[in-house]
Amino acid sequence: MAHIVFLRTAAADLTAGKPPLRGVPASAPLSAAAAAIPASQEADVAVWRDGASPLAPAAATVIGLLSSLDVVAFLAAHPGGAAAAMRTPAGDVVAHEPALVREVEPHTRLIEIVELMKQGARRVLVRKNITEACTVVDKKPFAPFYKAVLKITGGPKAAASAKAVGQSSSSAPAAFGCDRYCCLTREDIVRFLINCLGALAPTPLQSISSLGAVNRGYAHVEASSPAIQASWRVPSEPRAVAVVRTNRDGSHKVLADVSAHRLWLRDYVAAADAMASLSSLSFAAGVDGHGMVPPDDDDVDAAAPSPRASRLSSGRDGHGGNAALRCRGTSSLAAIMAQMLSYRSTHIWVTDAQDDVLVGVVGYMEIFNAVTRGVALPA
Repeated sequence: MAHIVFLRTAAADLTAGKPPLRGVPASAPLSAAAAAIPASQEADVAVWRDGASPLAPAAATVIGLLSSLDVVAFLAAHPGGAAAAMRTPAGDVVAHEPALVREVEPHTRLIEIVELMKQGARRVLVRKNITEACTVVDKKPFAPFYKAVLKITGGPKAAASAKAVGQSSSSAPAAFGCDRYCCLTREDIVRFLINCLGALAPTPLQSISSLGAVNRGYAHVEASSPAIQASWRVPSEPRAVAVVRTNRDGSHKVLADVSAHRLWLRDYVAAADAMASLSSLSFAAGVDGHGMVPPDDDDVDAAAPSPRASRLSSGRDGHGGNAALRCRGTSSLAAIMAQMLSYRSTHIWVTDAQDDVLVGVVGYMEIFNAVTRGVALPA
């Protein structure tokens, strides 16, 4: 049945009510990019090549994705201060990674989209005008799942809501010719898949350990280390760093984490001020809008947060606090997917059942690898 989900679903089926990719030109100041990030689908915004034609393929004009963590780290390290840093062209700050955004035809199968994401794509664009007229896929054999797509991606209400969000953000610049496209994210794919658990059985009911879905190559920093070090160690996937306390036997206990999603809706200038002056744990705790249980006394940063740092938690908290999301290796894949969607997180840390020792992390790639096992690409 898993083959039906991945081979019968097309890109056109997944784009109902989906907004376009948001972006800024490379010559725009960093302040414009920072203002656009909160209104984006995830914690980043596309940076476009200057002079690109609105008629050119949208994916070909993207030079990279600039995240909230990229902005905060750049501000924290800039010798001229935040005001000068915010005047820096966005194209000088973003890492040039054009492959992060890919473009597909409306009839492209879900398995092909997932494969692109497994190769590193974070956004997949589908042309709107072709999507609306697309009749390539026969939906009758796949009717239950097609209804699930509409339920998750939204109908007219979702489209109107997305439009209202776009109109409400007056600081967000126009997205060049990208309004001709619908944009799919990795979270969109997981939201669709969780509505198809029956067709994907028995995989979703199996433990992440038995599926080999625990990534043991996680990135981490010591709780007492300078917070700026966390930004230096962010891996490509998932883009998150665990803040840990090292036990006597060399194992790690996760206390918090640092990621773009944690900073998504925060005050970036205040976050940069805190990153430049606090320890990793104090910085992570400052990002938490609800506070967190303090670690042992020898791990607590003695320095008092600056007035700016106290504003870190003044924004809307959409991620359930910063007591890092955890699970056990015995947790089912379905439970992990539901937890990630519930907290809008890109990852969950996996700990040992007996000693609460950090053993790995589960992110989008681990989920995609697990659910597509045994599903072959169409010839």
